[in-house]
Amino acid sequence: MNDKKQKQEFLQNILKKLAFFFPNQSPEYTLQSIEEGLEAGEILLQGKEILSYLQTALFDDKIVEVEVDGIPRVYFSRIYDHTPDLEEVEEDGNLILKEPEYKEGDYLKEMTRIISLPLEPGMGNIHIRNSQKVLLRLFASKYAVEMGTFIEEMILVRELPVLRLAFPTISRIIPAMRPFRAKVPNTLNLPVVVSGKKMLPDLYCKAIEVSADGMSFLIQKEERELFQIGEMRTLQFILDDVPHAKVSGIVRHVSKIRGKGGTEFRCGIQFELTTHALAANIENLVAIIQRTHLKELAAKSEEIGISLIG
Repeated sequence: MNDKKQKQEFLQNILKKLAFFFPNQSPEYTLQSIEEGLEAGEILLQGKEILSYLQTALFDDKIVEVEVDGIPRVYFSRIYDHTPDLEEVEEDGNLILKEPEYKEGDYLKEMTRIISLPLEPGMGNIHIRNSQKVLLRLFASKYAVEMGTFIEEMILVRELPVLRLAFPTISRIIPAMRPFRAKVPNTLNLPVVVSGKKMLPDLYCKAIEVSADGMSFLIQKEERELFQIGEMRTLQFILDDVPHAKVSGIVRHVSKIRGKGGTEFRCGIQFELTTHALAANIENLVAIIQRTHLKELAAKSEEIGISLIG
């Protein structure tokens, strides 16, 4: 009887956490569905269960969606490393600065905190400082991972302002809420030629993500004014120096995103797929990108001894 009561209290506690971080979905949860979710690995409570997703976000340089206090406005960030400060040591009577013994991502193994880059758009950094809860969302090939956490403080890592968040107290796996976006790996030669603007030369851009119904690519800061929301552009994919697919699409967003190497600017396009053959061609391209990405992840996993998730 006591065991049954403890189990009920345990499940009730999880229900409270789900209601706090996922209030819109909490009416769907019952004690039985929570128990089933734990057994199926769809609700994650242990740090070790959540760790691999955060490691993947760090090592694969994934963009993380951030929601603050349950408001549907989405901000964007990236998981960042908590590299220790340089150490001051004496050599031959001189004080010099040396890198401490530290492997990339080691701080995550402590399962005490998450370091993220400041949010974009920048207004999110003001909002998150006064927030009660934070939701991080990562996307894998067939599902999304949502993690509930809290902001602790803004700190400096090697003089770079970053956000320190508590290690997630609960996470859940849900079906992907959008078409799968295959990340274009660095090992794949896939530029995209963007045209469709009168009196302007074609732009050669780096493809970042491609899905069955759209894509994003990098642009230069000074090129932002060349893309207006709602206008039509033509895209020519070049795969290994060979024209692969040509498709038209509508500009849906021009965004500023913080990256490890500095601020980058992205343009998002929604495809206009006029024939089944064109749609199949794009789907084939997405499959090629994902296969290459998974091979790159597998090689990285073997190199660092961490199982990364595609």
